[in-house]
Amino acid sequence: MTRKLLHTMRASRPWSRLRRRHFLWPAAIGVGLAVAYNAALPLFISTTDVRPTVEHMLDAWSGGKSRIAGTPEISFWPEPTLTLNSATIETADGTSRKLAYIGKITASFSLLSAIDGNPDLEDIRFIEPIVTLERQTDGSLNWRRPHWLTAPGAPTSEEDTPFGDVTVENGRLQVIDLVTNQTREFSGIAGTVTWPSFTAHLSAEFSGRLAGQVVNWTLDCNEPLTLLAGRDTTLKTSLTSAPLNLSFEGIGNLSQAPIVSGRLQISTASMQALAAWVQGEDERALPDSSFNLAAAVTTGSGSLKLDDLQLTVGGTSATGILDVSAPAGDAPRIDGTLAFDRIDLNGLRPLIDQLPAESDELAKQVGDAFSRRWRADLRLSAQEALVGPLRLEDLAAGVIVDRGRASIDIADSTYANGRLSGRLAISEAGLTKGGRLELVLKNADLAAALADLGFTGPIPTGRGNVNFDLETEHPFWTPQAADASGRLRLSLANGSLSGFDPNAFADLVRTGEFFSLTQASEGSFAFQTADIEASFDEGSARLNRAVFAGSAGNLSVNGVIPYRSGSLALAGTFNDAANAGQRLRFFVGGSWPNAVISPLSVLGEPN
Repeated sequence: MTRKLLHTMRASRPWSRLRRRHFLWPAAIGVGLAVAYNAALPLFISTTDVRPTVEHMLDAWSGGKSRIAGTPEISFWPEPTLTLNSATIETADGTSRKLAYIGKITASFSLLSAIDGNPDLEDIRFIEPIVTLERQTDGSLNWRRPHWLTAPGAPTSEEDTPFGDVTVENGRLQVIDLVTNQTREFSGIAGTVTWPSFTAHLSAEFSGRLAGQVVNWTLDCNEPLTLLAGRDTTLKTSLTSAPLNLSFEGIGNLSQAPIVSGRLQISTASMQALAAWVQGEDERALPDSSFNLAAAVTTGSGSLKLDDLQLTVGGTSATGILDVSAPAGDAPRIDGTLAFDRIDLNGLRPLIDQLPAESDELAKQVGDAFSRRWRADLRLSAQEALVGPLRLEDLAAGVIVDRGRASIDIADSTYANGRLSGRLAISEAGLTKGGRLELVLKNADLAAALADLGFTGPIPTGRGNVNFDLETEHPFWTPQAADASGRLRLSLANGSLSGFDPNAFADLVRTGEFFSLTQASEGSFAFQTADIEASFDEGSARLNRAVFAGSAGNLSVNGVIPYRSGSLALAGTFNDAANAGQRLRFFVGGSWPNAVISPLSVLGEPN
């Protein structure tokens, strides 16, 4: 058996050698062809023809004049690839100003087209390009329109070089504005432009760094030639970064007013951070809150309209419409209507605390920049509005700014179960020169209103009306605003003076001794009517009239209250109905609510 097996193996050896020969020959032929391929192709493809081809391509794309230094390099494995080093694009108007520098250009190409002497380049890569975009003092740009961006409606030439796929690696864009003397630089730019032909769809996607933040930008357009020629076309674009997110889809162009109509969305997590990113320095003039805007945008000649507007600032949301117009020779104007679910003006307190006082030049510029350079007519509504300690419901208000005049009008609102209206008018001399505040409160629960304002001690309760008028020449946010002048009037019906026992008070006055008002605070004084009139000026309030008429008697008080010190200097009378209308006279001193009562008989007695 073993002998038979050995005999069989010896008989099969010639066939094994034959099979090895069949395998080695094709392998050797393949290697030989590969060597011949790499050795022979350079003989048919001239690098001297490649450089002018690429320079012509760059000239056609840019509208400038291109120069490529060094000798082009061609490799054929794993695919035919062209490499060119150090390309420069300059202006073609004879000034030879540098527009762009490209460290290296690589591209794949078709062998047949290369042998023909006119290689068709594909998958082009610009490595470490530096592009300079400069706006001259006359508004023109350093880049000129290339010939393929012809007049509107004119067809492009069939000989124009298509773009194909262009990839950028580690690029840099310098934007120089000689009008504003500002320079911006985008670094680390990487991305791809896909544009098979001039009539095909264009898509671009890039990322880079601007002012220390990573920015991603995308663009999709079905009619790129129309877009690049400065005409209107449909497009979709977005910009995303940590400080700002922006997207637009609709009809636009590449002019100074790039949006014609479409859907716009803008958002930022911090308005302070966004302002600091744009301006390059910390910005505290804005609240540190988020901002989100979404709207259907339509623009016209000097106008911008936001329909279906959805606006969120911090925790406040609003819907409505806004119209912004900038007529020639006149100040820009904002008109519109905004409906808020909630307005919390208390959130502006940290911002207000940072505002400078008096005639500080910055405060003057901030006020004048809006009131004198803008006009506005806005209608606002809110289900709830918080202003200091006040909580308003169903607010309907208007904001008007016109040529140095600015006012906020509260047409109607609900407060303390009554109706509140009013007006705040800024001085025409500027925001730092104060203004005037008028408030009218009707049929309201005055006890609730006074409690909100922090009043303690004997206070009138009941339903009534309040008229308040204040005027100051100092900024509203400064302590000097306490020097305001104005008037106050309250009228109540069928209420009570809590913390005031008329019988105990009368008995204490009749004793002829000094006493604290708290000694007569264990009851309340019911009245049918109450009228209070006061005026204030230079840090003091003059109580001209305070009359309470009730079944237990009539109480009348007048005098001066220097509210800076909180002291009291009042004189009063009480007609005690329980004692045949006995007229009791007294003086009120001390400070509120710890008032000290001095019967007039004590003050008139000698020692």
